[in-house]
Amino acid sequence: MTELPPLFDGIDLDVAVLPGFPDVHEAYRLLRDQKDMVCGAYTLTYLLWGYGVTDDSGGPITVDRVAEVAGTALEPHNAERQESVEELVATGEVPIDRAAMWFMHDYFDADLAVVEDEGGTSAEGLVDACEAISGGRVEAIPVPAIHDSEVQFDAGRFDALLDAMAAGELPAQPILNYNLRHTLAPAGLLGHKYNLVALLTRWDDPSYFRTMDWDVGHFTTVAARVARGDSDERYLVVRDSYKSFGWDGYHLQPESYVRRGLVRADDHRDGGILLVTPATAADDVRGWLADRDLETGLWDNGSAYAKGEDD
Repeated sequence: MTELPPLFDGIDLDVAVLPGFPDVHEAYRLLRDQKDMVCGAYTLTYLLWGYGVTDDSGGPITVDRVAEVAGTALEPHNAERQESVEELVATGEVPIDRAAMWFMHDYFDADLAVVEDEGGTSAEGLVDACEAISGGRVEAIPVPAIHDSEVQFDAGRFDALLDAMAAGELPAQPILNYNLRHTLAPAGLLGHKYNLVALLTRWDDPSYFRTMDWDVGHFTTVAARVARGDSDERYLVVRDSYKSFGWDGYHLQPESYVRRGLVRADDHRDGGILLVTPATAADDVRGWLADRDLETGLWDNGSAYAKGEDD
């Protein structure tokens, strides 16, 4: 009788899920794919939902509203698509209350500025929007990856920051702002080798996978950290604004790759992390950072902060 081939050995995975996961996940799963330029506003929206923040009427705040308050800027091609939908609304071909549904990627129910160069959302805009929309109940504390030309997120301090959040020692939800091209392409067409089996068998060799060819900044959040046995390679469970990535928007990224994307040593823009926390815990967060020589402050990710006239 022919012997059966051996099965793959069992894997010892240590998964540390960040506190607040059920609340954040329930808010996140209600959103569709992001529209162009609003990944920062998108991430802040579901975190604010998770913290229980609503609009003035008690209803859910929208991504478009957060984008407007955060001074998100569109690029000319976005404005052209917006204008084409508005023309259909003006002629009665599209009901105004269906525009956002029928043209979910092109129509913004907000007054957003248009810039000629790099659209998107700035870190400063998200900090201000977090305070404004929550009525001061939630803060977004910015921690730049580089401060005074020195890398703050070296491997040790980045590990300590993630460890403290996962353990509940640091009461904050992180929004990461990094360059995508340093990270794995987490979708079938973008990363033809990316799947769960391949990730488990190539855990120690993430270079096996294709990386993103988008040289752009991106905002995501972190749901969990994953370690495997005695492997030196740890992964983050990233919660993405593109639901087609990974598994309904969740995907695995090597921590070392994400850290490089935050530092952005080889481009003209900067990265960092926003620590979104209840205002009542903000002093504790700042104290934790100070004890580890992590300076707070804004960074320039290349996106304009298009403040309104009344801001």
